[in-house]
Amino acid sequence: MVLLALALAGCGATDQPTAPAQQPDFVKHANAVDVDRWDGQPSATSGINHLVPYGRCALGIGVYAGERGPVGTHWAGNADCTSFKLPAQGVAGLAAVSAVAMPDGSVIGANTVLQRLNADGTVTPLAALPPASADSQQGPAEARVIVRSGDRLVTGGGHLVGDNPAPLAWTSTDGGKTVKPVAVPPVDNYIGAMAASDNTVLAVEQTAESGRLAIWRSTDSGQSWQLTELDAKANPMVANLLRTPQGWLIVGTGEDEKDPAGQPFLASSSDGVSWKVIDTSAVATGRVVDATATTSGELVLVGEGGKSNCEVAWAGAVGSLRRVDLGCGEAAKATTTLADGRVIIVGTTSVWVRDVR
Repeated sequence: MVLLALALAGCGATDQPTAPAQQPDFVKHANAVDVDRWDGQPSATSGINHLVPYGRCALGIGVYAGERGPVGTHWAGNADCTSFKLPAQGVAGLAAVSAVAMPDGSVIGANTVLQRLNADGTVTPLAALPPASADSQQGPAEARVIVRSGDRLVTGGGHLVGDNPAPLAWTSTDGGKTVKPVAVPPVDNYIGAMAASDNTVLAVEQTAESGRLAIWRSTDSGQSWQLTELDAKANPMVANLLRTPQGWLIVGTGEDEKDPAGQPFLASSSDGVSWKVIDTSAVATGRVVDATATTSGELVLVGEGGKSNCEVAWAGAVGSLRRVDLGCGEAAKATTTLADGRVIIVGTTSVWVRDVR
């Protein structure tokens, strides 16, 4: 395998720790992601923002810059998962912020409405997400994440009540054709991340500006929820919520006035109720945008490396993450673990593949 060590000039060598004797093996595939159709150039806000394991590879969810503004769409990974292509010109893409693969080979995506990407590549509109009530003071409902728990789809997000954000959740038992709002204990924020294991579903608010992070737990596939709070003094911005072989794991970026560059934030729980913040002070500074866990429980975090503003990954066990430099010049945007155990990272235009088989 090729050892990834793309520490390019100008990538902030001063804040990089000494490289360990053995680092995870990633292989970079440049110019592997279709870019904006309108001008042919990637932008900071366009491209793949979310990855869904699908078939032998994954489906990318995001936006591209169209003539009249951003267009929500999907990217299909090729057979060896080294490139991602947009749908053919004129073919509608899956316009979603999150999506989940279904047993029938379709993918359900969520935004203000649910949509189904069928196995033949066509997109079918499903239910619109209703607000919790018909109160005119409430803004439109918006999804942030969707998961599958048993025979139910569970969607999390929120809406504005006046000028204040509030969480919302919905369930569906018919593949998204209809959805039902469910009561969520309120906080002043949207649900930002969610994960499911059998009938247990956990959800986390997207930020913790007050220093306390709201965590919701359901043991009946999202039909009822209980609220707990984690003392998170680092005010984390949540990037993902993972179910690992060792338990539940919240991943994000913590920051305060003493650490403006950001620091990877991790909190673990065996039951989804009692949580422990993990010390990441030995990890170099940086901002985490996404994370995945392998079947063995190893983590891969991706983001931006502290003062360097270059793309990095942190990989390894929870308590011994090692930094892997991915290069400079584009944003590392999403990561996932494939069905065969490989880990992929997608950037603005590049794909990195780690083969652990």
